[in-house]
Amino acid sequence: MRPSSPRPRRASAEAVLTDHNREGFKVPRIYYGWAVVTATIITYTLIMGATYSSYGLFVLPISKDLGLSRANANTGIIIMNLGMMMQAPLLGMLLDRVPARRIMILSSLLFIASFAVLARSHSFWVNGAVLALSLPFAFKGAGSLTAPLLIVRWFTVQRGRALAISQLGLSLGGLLLPPVVAALIEHQGWRNALLVTGASCGALLLAISLVLRERPGPNDREPGAVLPAAASERPVARGPGPVKIGAILRTSQFWTINLSCGLVAAMSSALLITLAPLAREEGLSMMQAASLVSVMSGFSIASMLLLALVADRIDRIVLLTILFVVGSAFSLTLTVSHTYALLVSAAAAMGLIQGATVPTQYALLADRFGAASYGVVTGLTVPLVAGLGMITIRYGGEVFDRTGDYGALFMTFAVLQLVAAGTIFVTRFTRARAALATP
Repeated sequence: MRPSSPRPRRASAEAVLTDHNREGFKVPRIYYGWAVVTATIITYTLIMGATYSSYGLFVLPISKDLGLSRANANTGIIIMNLGMMMQAPLLGMLLDRVPARRIMILSSLLFIASFAVLARSHSFWVNGAVLALSLPFAFKGAGSLTAPLLIVRWFTVQRGRALAISQLGLSLGGLLLPPVVAALIEHQGWRNALLVTGASCGALLLAISLVLRERPGPNDREPGAVLPAAASERPVARGPGPVKIGAILRTSQFWTINLSCGLVAAMSSALLITLAPLAREEGLSMMQAASLVSVMSGFSIASMLLLALVADRIDRIVLLTILFVVGSAFSLTLTVSHTYALLVSAAAAMGLIQGATVPTQYALLADRFGAASYGVVTGLTVPLVAGLGMITIRYGGEVFDRTGDYGALFMTFAVLQLVAAGTIFVTRFTRARAALATP
């Protein structure tokens, strides 16, 4: 007699996607992966808004208080980038092997402690140690590395869309936090502003890390990726393990993707830090300077929302190529004039480009190297991006100190964005290396 197991198997598979109310109607369940996306949006908002997006607001008050040049005032971000370069590869490997929640909890606590020390310390050596060691680990471990890793684990079919939506936090941080930080600086001074910002953002990061699930369970199945009932009962074969570091570094596409996108990310970081001091030098108020960061972030959000609609239906490499060419054209506009209207227009254009670039890069890396290797690949990516960021940020400060304006900086950016466009386009002629993963 044939076993009667098929019927309960179908019911079990069906229960993955639906619940039943008292009347027996099927009620669709919301895939938990979207809760993870929401959590990563908040995480990005906090870590980006408290650091890179607001750093430019601290440049002038710190310079006046400590007697620093513009280039030396920018050194804080450079030291932080250096710390990320050293720590990110190790952190990326750890994330592929240990629970991400543990790293997120530790990083949240380090985030609070780092801001507290920076707010109260008068020692350059202590501040340097915080910026080089604890704050970079906190930034990456609380979300910068963990957030995209969690998205890649939870999504396959809608990965591009999920990554694009999750990146909204990068722009929301620039939209929401700089005005708050600017008000804190004006009313309480830059030291108290650091203390309040770190404590409040760090507490929220800790709360998220304590409740977040980092991997799909047996009853979590992404819509569009549902297996047939019979197949769902078979043991799931283990996928390939992480690609070896040597194989990754010998792959040309690792360099073409990350050097091109890293150049653009580095220039975006330098521009983000430059906008506020540039506006203040032109006689604009602190709130007008903060509004430029908010405009850039707001248009970045619009770009991500648009990308979320088409992210999994377009050629990612072609999109990046077009974005970089357009970015070069808009960098040239900043060499013409520095009126408030032109600065707002340039910030809006660069926001649109920045908003689409980061999630497209992350999705492209996942496509090319696979989910099992995503932690180590993104960890190896950070030194490139951070190193290029150190160079562009220092270069921006040196250009101003030596020439009194930023004209040469924006001209350089225009040329480098064309170089980035050509470099990413070359990736179309290389094949994916996810198949090299070691079982």
